[in-house]
Amino acid sequence: MDVSQMLEQTLSPDEHTRVAASRFLEEAMASDFPQYMLTLCAQLADESKSKECRQAAGLGLKNCLTSKDDGTRTQLQQRWLAVDANARAQIKQGLLQTLRSPVETAASPAAQGVSAIAAAELPVGQWTDLIQGLLDNVASAGSAELLKVATLKCIGYICEEINPTVLVAQANGILTAVVQGMRKQEPSFRVRLAATQALINSLEFVNENFKNEHERNFIMQVVCEATRCEDQKVVVAAFQALVKIMSLYYEYMEQYMVVALFPLTLEAMRSEVEDIALQGIEFWSTVCDAELELAIELSEAVQLNHQPEAHSKFYAKGALPHISPIVLGLLAKQDDDDDDDTWNVSMAAGVCLALIANCVGADVIPYAVPFITEHIKSNDWHFREAALMAFGSILEGPGKESLVQLVNEALPFVVGLMKDSSTQTKDTAAWCVGRICDLLPECVLKEDVLPQVLHTLADGLADEPRVAANAAWALNTLSESAYDCAPLQPDRDEPHTYMLSSAYEVLTMKLLETTERADGAESNLRAAAYESWMQLIST
Repeated sequence: MDVSQMLEQTLSPDEHTRVAASRFLEEAMASDFPQYMLTLCAQLADESKSKECRQAAGLGLKNCLTSKDDGTRTQLQQRWLAVDANARAQIKQGLLQTLRSPVETAASPAAQGVSAIAAAELPVGQWTDLIQGLLDNVASAGSAELLKVATLKCIGYICEEINPTVLVAQANGILTAVVQGMRKQEPSFRVRLAATQALINSLEFVNENFKNEHERNFIMQVVCEATRCEDQKVVVAAFQALVKIMSLYYEYMEQYMVVALFPLTLEAMRSEVEDIALQGIEFWSTVCDAELELAIELSEAVQLNHQPEAHSKFYAKGALPHISPIVLGLLAKQDDDDDDDTWNVSMAAGVCLALIANCVGADVIPYAVPFITEHIKSNDWHFREAALMAFGSILEGPGKESLVQLVNEALPFVVGLMKDSSTQTKDTAAWCVGRICDLLPECVLKEDVLPQVLHTLADGLADEPRVAANAAWALNTLSESAYDCAPLQPDRDEPHTYMLSSAYEVLTMKLLETTERADGAESNLRAAAYESWMQLIST
């Protein structure tokens, strides 16, 4: 039977044809694995074969060499290493040759195949000339654009898949080739993109290069220049690189922050291109993550009477007057057809604002509160929802003493917005109530406040799934907080009663009804209702 035809049929829209072809190939693999791999490699390398045939051959090769599952990947690598050295050499040579193919649907799978084999062989000291050969492809003036792109992709895949310690000896050469491909003098945007993506994957093992100020300056210059590229994909990748650099090399960023990173990322956050704006937001989220981690390390060092290894530069606090207005404004950039699983600028801004609040504490309040006050009664649901998101996002970080009065004043508005005409606003209002119940329960557990909150949350269980799921979560946190706040009786480890006791029967009935909703699988509603019910009956 014709192998090329079988490979093409594995991509057939007809299930019967596809299954039969896959079974044929599986039997061939089980019968003689080395010969099967040689055959696939030959099909991939043959310029006369169809695009579909070569694509299927490349996919088959990759699936024989690697897997997302760690255990399966290890087994596949061991099987590969057990293949005769001559057969392996033929396959590797075939894949390297296919990197030079003028057909991208062949060169790209070849890059994946090379990287998968490298992941098996490099850690055990084999294929030692691979990296230099790849670097030569990139450095050669005679290399075609597609060869450079495929090779840089291959280098990126290898860096992504292999433990960084395996590649330390080649770090300088890899970095040189990658940065060369990123430079603004490179005429091909495709090469610059592949090089930038390769840099992202190689950053973890170039620690020694970042310690060297001259080398670090050059790397940062090239990455920052790439954010000004005319090609949008290159710009996004360059900002992704800056995010990862900040995550890995925070301690070296001070000299670049004011002159480059600060203005570039603020401009990115203001971009109308969503992918660029997302990376600008992610940069400042990463700054906050790093500084929160440093604060924890400092606290632990003080407790142990030690000096911390690194110190915070308080970038988030210094940038607060500039980034807060931008982040708050981005909260109102929701998609009109947005659902709760769609990651967008508005959601990213919410996460960033919460991190800022944790990082700078009460300093965020003077920036957030005017935004909340101005927009919580807006006629435009985008701004009502944004005000709620801002309010819920700043509840953790500032001390309770800074928030209690604000929460007491805002709570009636927040609860009322669970009856809003906008689903997104109701959803965020329910989440916000849950945050208050979790973080400042004393504002809810009052005789003149609690009944209205309970009534509104119970009604929320009948709302659309995403709203109902957050209402269930809010009841969960309220139940737990009310129990924790209940006074203990003398000689008892548990309270005899608590503030939700009188509503117990109604709430359990409502929650159980919610678990039986036909749409309970949406927004994880059924699980949220069961968790809330379990919390209620356990208190």
